Amino acid sequence: MTRILVTGFERFGPNDLNPSALLMDRLSGMDGVVAAVLPVEYGTSVARFEALLERHRPDAAIAFGLARCTDRIRLERVALNLDEAAASDNAGVVRNGLRIAEDGPVGYWSTLPVDSMIAALEAAGIPAMESGHAGGYVCNHLFYGVRHGIERRGSAMPMGFVHLPPLPGQVAGETDRTGMDLDAQERAAVILLDEVRVMLKAGIA
Repeated sequence: MTRILVTGFERFGPNDLNPSALLMDRLSGMDGVVAAVLPVEYGTSVARFEALLERHRPDAAIAFGLARCTDRIRLERVALNLDEAAASDNAGVVRNGLRIAEDGPVGYWSTLPVDSMIAALEAAGIPAMESGHAGGYVCNHLFYGVRHGIERRGSAMPMGFVHLPPLPGQVAGETDRTGMDLDAQERAAVILLDEVRVMLKAGIA
């Protein structure tokens, strides 16, 4: 059976909760899915993800996180070799204007089927969009750090990052904001997992 690793993050900063952590609870019982919640910490998040790869040997991996500024599922195309955030992580670490890997390239592409994922979400009526890169905080740090490790090992395992919107209650009272309820986010995640399975099957055929 195809095995896919999915991860979310703990709450951070002013956010009272993180939908990506709640989503992991929803996905943890699915066949062929390994779900885990990571700390919002630069170094520790990558180390935890790498340990999950070593333990479970998945065929593909999707990391999820919260993008407070969007009301759509946002699929990231690129991880940049740059930490650029004034806010500290949950361990109190600030990394602003620093490379993630001194020996690494400027960026890594997502190796997930981003275009087909977006098309599948839109066909299901779930608001979705592509994004040029995953920002400058821990989400991008994890995305880049994991992709860097995959490339250094010469692995072909597909991996990428998906940002989730806040829940409706988290944006209540904000003008022109809707958020997205957890049921819709779960439906979106299931669609994304199915698209990854299709890709893996096509690669094996």
